[in-house]
Amino acid sequence: MLHFAKAGVAEMPTLSILIVNYNGLRFLADCFASIKKHVSCSYEIIVVDNASSDGSCQFIADNYPEVRLVASPINTGFTGGNNLAGEHARGKYLLLLNNDTVLLSDIALAVAEFDDPAVGALGCHLVYGNGTLQHSFGFEHKPGRLVLFWLLGDIFRNFAPAKLAETDPAEYARTQANVAWVSGAFLLTRTELWQRLGGLDISYFMYVEDVDYCKRVACAGYRVEYFPGARIVHYGGAGRAWMGLRALQNTLRSYLIYTRKNYTVRDVLFLRIALSAVFVARAMAYGAIALVRRSSVHREKSGGFLQAAAELAGVRKPA
Repeated sequence: MLHFAKAGVAEMPTLSILIVNYNGLRFLADCFASIKKHVSCSYEIIVVDNASSDGSCQFIADNYPEVRLVASPINTGFTGGNNLAGEHARGKYLLLLNNDTVLLSDIALAVAEFDDPAVGALGCHLVYGNGTLQHSFGFEHKPGRLVLFWLLGDIFRNFAPAKLAETDPAEYARTQANVAWVSGAFLLTRTELWQRLGGLDISYFMYVEDVDYCKRVACAGYRVEYFPGARIVHYGGAGRAWMGLRALQNTLRSYLIYTRKNYTVRDVLFLRIALSAVFVARAMAYGAIALVRRSSVHREKSGGFLQAAAELAGVRKPA
């Protein structure tokens, strides 16, 4: 059963801010404070809590009565949570905002970009907690590009034209009027368009759903824009030794969903075979490092990539 906490906000705010929370109590106060400081237009905050066990719901209810809280009894994921929040949005525009973010500047200019009727979705400049650049927009997720990303990692990203869109600070300093995708950590869109497209595709639990949404925005005849005039901190997974098996599995499943939707059966087969080969190579490399350094992290990475490779190749059923 869903629990709703009422909020005393304007009937038709300019902006509905959608936040999906799962055990993110430690981030919430800073996130809400930055919204209050840097959002100058009328707005409402809708938080969907995905069955947190850290007291998040009670914290919001006790300290933020203006927030509209939807407490889900199950973890609906990033996709399901945002779709649920969107069902209750009353604003002209929707802002998908991660719970582990802090706004660093007023977003009024970002909202004003939608005065151009051709703009359908917009993202901003993301940085990690230490101030370093975080990928905020990028190229189309073509199967070959995904394989090269995992094969060569930072080496691939340092070559043009990939460098221009993903690693060059100069590119992040200027508006990119038409990109393939912007990060779902801060994704601003028109409510009418969101509703027409059906929100995020629920086939995705998490990861790549932002890429998929931007693809559908573009197919509907709108532009996806990167706007550097708004900046946020997105803590994300910064500081972790590696992403973890569950995150890796969710990423791969999302790759396959996206490729099936937008490419051919042959492309899906290529992605499965090529990525599984790359992951076997990674597993072997991490395994060797683990033996030399006696590193538990590298041992875990080795096992994770080997399991992911087996799942991609169909040798092992996903957990």
